Amino acid sequence: MEQVKLGIIGVGNMGSGHVQNILAGKTPEVALCAVADRREDRRAWARGVLPQGTAVFTEGSELIASGLCDAVLIAVPHYQHPVLAGEAFSKGLHVMCEKPAGVYTKAVREMNEAADRSGKVFGMMFNQRTNCLYRKMPEMVTGGEL
Repeated sequence: MEQVKLGIIGVGNMGSGHVQNILAGKTPEVALCAVADRREDRRAWARGVLPQGTAVFTEGSELIASGLCDAVLIAVPHYQHPVLAGEAFSKGLHVMCEKPAGVYTKAVREMNEAADRSGKVFGMMFNQRTNCLYRKMPEMVTGGEL
């Protein structure tokens, strides 16, 4: 099986969860090849849990420019989502981005346009959309119950 070489930008709360799922073998089609985080304590955590040889960067831009990955998962503060996604598309990388897409509508539109131009796969994490509680609420509203 061919694996997607993935880099995770941001290994805080969400990013560390993704790292742990990959290391637990929950995504055998993904090979984690690099991570990036601005916080030294998070980089130290990554060095302690990742297999030897996994690249650890300070900046997401460094990871993107490294040429080590086929795709990136962006799990950083919201303001950076469009910027890092745009950089990744410009380097020919696929992008999965944590929610929300961004803070400013214009930046999100530009990110979406960059995704379209790139021809690469682009996805947003909207994990609560599959949560039965959040699916039931719209049904209650549109059905007139609430």
